[in-house]
Amino acid sequence: MIVISMVFLIRRYLNSFPILKLLIKFCIVGATAALINFSFFFSLTRWFGLWYVWSSMIGFVISAAFNFTANKLWTFGSLESGRVIVGQINKFLVVMFSGLSINTLILFGLADGLQLPKNLAWLIATGIVTFWNFGFNKAWTFRAKPV
Repeated sequence: MIVISMVFLIRRYLNSFPILKLLIKFCIVGATAALINFSFFFSLTRWFGLWYVWSSMIGFVISAAFNFTANKLWTFGSLESGRVIVGQINKFLVVMFSGLSINTLILFGLADGLQLPKNLAWLIATGIVTFWNFGFNKAWTFRAKPV
């Protein structure tokens, strides 16, 4: 009963702050995508001996497919289809690949440049790029059309 009451209060509070609600949804989707990404990063590097930068890039691309679908439908509630979705995919890819570039540069700089542990470097790079991706996806990719 207490848990249900807490959930109700949290939802009511978040409804008062729609941008915060969007950011939390985006972070839930992002955390799930990050788990997918990290699973590939870790597995391909550790078990298959792939260079960590390639492993990170492969994981990033695979998780992007999940990320697009979940953010389109759940986070931003974008129900457009047809040509509009093609435009959204193109915009999303621009955001994701620019994010991938930033992520890869930060990862490489922290891991090879500053000699941080690769997992920590990955975590820091991913955290920074999360804000980049949220801002551009909200403002550009899934921007609601004026009514």
